[in-house]
Parts: sequence; structure tokens; C-alpha cells
Amino acid sequence: MTEPADHPLRAALSQLMHERTIPVFASPAVARSWVMLVSDEERAAETDWVARLGETADGRMAQMSERSGVIWERHGEFSTWLKYDAGIDPRFAARKGLGFGAIRTADVEGLQGAPGRVFRSVEIVVARAEPKPTQFDGVIDLTQAVCCDVFDHHARIWSDFRSHEGAGRIYVHDKGLKHDELSRLLQGLIEIGHYRKLALLGFPVARDLMGWLKTAEARLNLITADMAAQGATQDALLERLMTLSAEVESRANAVRFRQGATEAYYRLTEDRLASLRESRVEGFSTMQEFIERRLQPAMRTCEAASRRLDDLATRIGRASDLLRARISISLEVQNQNLLRSMDLRARLQMKLSALVEGLSVFAVSYYVFNLVKYALDPLLSGHERLAHILYAPIIATILALAWLFITHRKKRIEGAAE
Repeated sequence: MTEPADHPLRAALSQLMHERTIPVFASPAVARSWVMLVSDEERAAETDWVARLGETADGRMAQMSERSGVIWERHGEFSTWLKYDAGIDPRFAARKGLGFGAIRTADVEGLQGAPGRVFRSVEIVVARAEPKPTQFDGVIDLTQAVCCDVFDHHARIWSDFRSHEGAGRIYVHDKGLKHDELSRLLQGLIEIGHYRKLALLGFPVARDLMGWLKTAEARLNLITADMAAQGATQDALLERLMTLSAEVESRANAVRFRQGATEAYYRLTEDRLASLRESRVEGFSTMQEFIERRLQPAMRTCEAASRRLDDLATRIGRASDLLRARISISLEVQNQNLLRSMDLRARLQMKLSALVEGLSVFAVSYYVFNLVKYALDPLLSGHERLAHILYAPIIATILALAWLFITHRKKRIEGAAE
């Protein structure tokens, strides 16, 4: 029997489950990651730049060996570079500095001069030795550091979330990570920092939007007050309202992408934090507590700005409906007044038409009688008395016939109009 055909996306989607992994499965190891913000105009140049370094597929370029490697990945509005070294001497991580500074920007071929701007960089050192507090001097500030156990106490991390020589620092004490736990831990720690900082891109936008919203809401309040007090013409109110509505839509279009991206990055940060399975270390905050304490207020500001913008658009819509209702009522009143005026004019026209009809009977009768008289005068010459006797019934007959003719024609015209 013939096997059923595979769906064209079956293999690609299966491979997707194994992408974006760091092939580091044993400590000691050092990894450093960079986030590059790349504009749409720079994307083509970035593609050409990376293609000169190695083969790319589906927005990813990887040059990996068993001990070290460089990985480039393209994302929606940013790209990431990662260099790792899993073959370092264990004594390297125990020396002064705990091994930080082992990977520099100059060590990554192609990163220097690459299109885009560096938005974030983080260096992670993984070792099996637990450092003494004095070894952190000048490396990580323990007075403001995060320290917690992760992956069910199989590892412990330290970080002060500060930039040291252009990169953040995270020290990981491997207490017994198994299988791909180290790879997943490194990937999670890198993504938590990246998404956390990317989420904060929406905060300046939200603060600027808040300032504009205050002015826009005041303008809407003034418009609605003028509507209630009838302090301006309806045309002027409508123009002001439409201008404000256009500005709101323009602002909404300008910030919609950033608002959506901020929410997505924040949710991804929360998901990655949950995957760490943190446990508290006495005297220190967990990574989730530290990040949420600083990230949540910014996210609440972004959410509040988004809600206020939507609320303003809704209020403008209600004000527009009220103004349109008022204009519609005004037009209806004007139309009623116009209909009354037209009805009055029609009645006057009918009365005038009846008067003209009456005068028309006499006018037609006068001309017809003169024609008849012109024809009879030669025949009744010398019989003036007889002529006067005949003229009276002739005039009455002509009047009656003229009235009947005009009335008949009027009815036929009215019937045709109906």
C-alpha cells in the first residue's frame, strides 16, 4: 500500500521545536549575547552582511563546533548575536573576575560594523565551583544583586542587572544540571533579559502619550461644555470634534505597534521567569521579584495609556453621535418648516389658479362672442332689436361652454398627473 503524503510543513514545524537552542551541555562555559535593533531600511544590508560570514536559513546563521560557536538570528524588529565557549579551563572561572570579560565584541567576527545598534548585551559564566562573597568584589554588586536557586535547586544564579564594560553579568553555579538543563537555563536567562528590556521600549512612548492625552481630554471637555451651553455653532463644534478625532486616530496608529509589542515582550518575560522554577536564597531577591518590582510599574503605565487612548476615542464617538443627533433634529425642524411654507404656498397657488380659471372663462367667452357677433352683424343689419334679443342667450351659452371646456381640461390634466 502507498504511504500517505507528508504535509509540506511537517518537517519544518518539527525542526522548529529544536531551533534556538544553545549547544552547551556541560560546565564550565561562557556565553555572551547581543541584541541589535535593526530598522526596516537596514534589513537588506544586514542580510548581505551576514551572508558574507556564512550560510543562512530562515533568518538564522550558525557556525558551531563542539566547544565554541557563533549564532545569528533575525527576529521581528531586532536581531541577536550569540558567542559561546564551552571548552574553558575550570581554573579560568575561579580566578579573579570569575571569568567575566572572556568574550568581547571584537571576538565575534562580523559583529563589528554590522547594521543596527546594540541595544543590550549580557555575559553569562557557568562554573561548578561556588564562589566566595569576596570573589564578587568588583564583578557583581552583592548589595543590590539577585540570587536564587533555579531548576529545582540544581543551579544558583547571581546578577546585579548592571552594565559592566558594556554588558550585564550573570554568574551560574552548576550544582548538578543534567541533560539539556544547562542549555535551557542559558537560553532562558538570555531571553528574560532581552525581552525585559525590549518591553521597556514602550515606556517612553507611554509617558509621551500620557502628556498628550491630558491636553486632548481637556480639549474634548471644552467641546462637550460648549455643546451643552450652546456656546458655539454646530459647524464649528463639528470641525473641532473631527480635528480631535483625526489626531486621536493618528496617535493610535503611531503607537499601536509599540503597545502590542510591549505587551507581547512582557508576557514572554513572565513565561520565561516561570520556567526557571526559582527558590529563594536568604537575604536576596529572586529574579522574578526583582524584575516585576521594576518592570510592572512601567507596564502598568503602558496599559493605562492604552486604556486612556481607547477611552478618549470612545468618548469622542459618543460626542459625535450627540452632535450628529442635534444636527439631525435641527435639519428635521428646518424641513418641517419648509414643508409648512410649501404647503401654504401651494394653497395660495390653488386659490390663485381658481381665480385665474374664473377670469379665463370670461376672457375666452369675450373673444368667442366677438367672433360670433362679427359673423352675425351682417345678417342682422337693420334688425338691432332682434340682435339684442339673440345676444343674451348666445353670451350665456358661450359662458357655459367655456366653463365646461376649462373644467374638463383641468380634470384630464389632474388625472394624468396622478
